[in-house]
Amino acid sequence: MNTPKAKAFRHSPVVPLRNALLLAGAVAALSACGLRQPRPEAVQAQQTLPESLRVPAGHTAVLEAQGRGDLLYECQAVKRAPYEYAWLLLSPGIRLADGAGNTVTYFPGARARWVHSDGSKVSAKELVEVPGDSKNLPLLRALVGPSDTPGALANISYIQSRYTAAGVVANPPCTASTLGMRVSVPYEADYIFWRAAG
Repeated sequence: MNTPKAKAFRHSPVVPLRNALLLAGAVAALSACGLRQPRPEAVQAQQTLPESLRVPAGHTAVLEAQGRGDLLYECQAVKRAPYEYAWLLLSPGIRLADGAGNTVTYFPGARARWVHSDGSKVSAKELVEVPGDSKNLPLLRALVGPSDTPGALANISYIQSRYTAAGVVANPPCTASTLGMRVSVPYEADYIFWRAAG
């Protein structure tokens, strides 16, 4: 939803009820959008990110969502002759909360996508990742295509992770001896959703 421009209203003592109803309607409309504005410090933190992860000028941050929970991994063989092993994510998606009681589920991978609880969804057209250390999920910036469903993710252009903590299996290593082992690890991740400034 595009943020409407503020309009100036003249005070009229004759129709206070009408004005009150207009205000209530505006509040209800904003609530229906389910958008929780990002904290100023979260937007400013973009300048501390690697340049490849920064969102281009001309975009406005409209939504912030945080993920806290556990991710399930399994040690699997990803290549043969010679064999190579890796911890692969089994969790169907990373659940994020926007602070307004809504959820955004992030499905990572080559065709990464985000699905809001209101039904709107976007998929990555271009994905840039900056790997963290051996214990933390990578930071990312995704250029996404338009949502085919109206809602909170409509007209989103970029999605950016500005902070991650944990979320990967640091120990034990995935080898032939641990093949098939499943490990649950905690994670934290903060995401900012951007629209072209109108």
